Amino acid sequence: MIKNIHIYVILLSCLYSFTNLDSCIADKNNREIIRNQFTNHETIESENFVIHFTTSSTDSQYVNGQWYNLQSNYSYAQSIIDHAESALSIYINNGWEIPPPDCDNTITDEGSPDHCINFGGNSLYDIYISNDGAGMVVPENSYPVEPYIGGMTSFMKISTLLNEYQTIPSWNEHVVAHELHHSIQLRYGYSVSGSPGNYMYNGWLFEQTATYMENVIYPNSMHLRLMLANCNVVTPLTYPHYNIDYPAEIYPYRSALWQKFLVESIGDSSIIRYIWEDYGIDYASGEQVSLFPIYSDAVEYASYGEKNLSEAYTDYSIWRYFTGERSIPNLFFDEASFYCTSSTESFIDSSFTIQANKGASIFIDMPSEDTNIYITSESPNDISLSLVSINPDNEFDIITLNYENNNFIGNLAGSNQNILIANSKYNDNNIEQISFTVSMESNSLIGDTNTDGSVDVLDVVLVVSQILNNDFNDLGDLNSDNSLDVIDIVLLIEIILN
Repeated sequence: MIKNIHIYVILLSCLYSFTNLDSCIADKNNREIIRNQFTNHETIESENFVIHFTTSSTDSQYVNGQWYNLQSNYSYAQSIIDHAESALSIYINNGWEIPPPDCDNTITDEGSPDHCINFGGNSLYDIYISNDGAGMVVPENSYPVEPYIGGMTSFMKISTLLNEYQTIPSWNEHVVAHELHHSIQLRYGYSVSGSPGNYMYNGWLFEQTATYMENVIYPNSMHLRLMLANCNVVTPLTYPHYNIDYPAEIYPYRSALWQKFLVESIGDSSIIRYIWEDYGIDYASGEQVSLFPIYSDAVEYASYGEKNLSEAYTDYSIWRYFTGERSIPNLFFDEASFYCTSSTESFIDSSFTIQANKGASIFIDMPSEDTNIYITSESPNDISLSLVSINPDNEFDIITLNYENNNFIGNLAGSNQNILIANSKYNDNNIEQISFTVSMESNSLIGDTNTDGSVDVLDVVLVVSQILNNDFNDLGDLNSDNSLDVIDIVLLIEIILN
């Protein structure tokens, strides 16, 4: 009897009603998730896999308060093993490690707990047709083989489809690709890392990459696209202010959009493998694993040093804005027109907060006015600000706002749609949140041309120098006539004297 199962179901509609959803990777300490023992046990073998199933109606499985029959048939079993072999060949051709053998075939003593009789009968990778969920991978034993000495053996479970198994549905082939990637991930390291005692500390990475890799195995996969099309659930588009590693609900699956961005912006799906190779080396050290330095290294390596993680965060924010109704053919995400239109914030509130260091973003609808905007923040080095201006012909400009004179300054156009995009940068600061204020007025002191916080003779000297060198500066243009001259000096002296 199997109960207390903790898994995610990667379908839009769950096969069963689960109350505790964590990951497609089972907790190896939960001994109730076991290899199935069938009364009438059938197997099919291929070069790399053994599939275990039953064609009998005798066996049932108790899941979440309900009994489910375990019966399937040969054609369904064969289709799963065929998909597994096809997917594995693609992973191998792309340079991935393969799932380790689950036992040692040289052990002949059947009384030994390490004999293959206890691990599906041989060292081939085992897949069980069962009812634990749409799909899951169960870590089993350590596999301390260099260079990834934190690796684990595992076995897989694929659903009976509530006995609707006569033909394999289109989504189930993606379940096989997804779960196979979990078994490959475990070759690099188990998900116990980071926070001690929290076994799914990095579980979001496991689900992100497995979901995206479905698109590598099956380029026409619709699973991620369908999840991102739903505007009524939590996704990186409906909640762009969530960090990349947001762990709740089934966000880790939908946040595969971040992986899709990395691949499409850099043009090489190998970046995902680079992340896992670095993860495996770090995990093997026995220290806590922090994924964002790994991401930083992978972005720079895959882009040949042309991009860093902060720049990737900014690009990811802009790409996410142009989705759904805002999508533009042949720009930004492939298939972006199928996605949900990303959510925006209103400028009614002038103060905003985003999470730091992990790719959070906010899209702020600004007024259609001919005016300047001023953004102030106590953490100017931790935030990136971009102003998107879209004219009536749907042509757009994207301007990066620079920090100067104690403000980020942007120019709005009255005839255009104006959007302020704010996103966190990546750096070594330990702050958790970034607050900033957007206004139509500058917070700088009038006449403080050198922005030292006071108005004095040094400001006069600077304006005189700018006049002589024909170097225009807004802060010195006190009468706002778009020129610097003696009138501005007179006004500046009056400010100092008063």
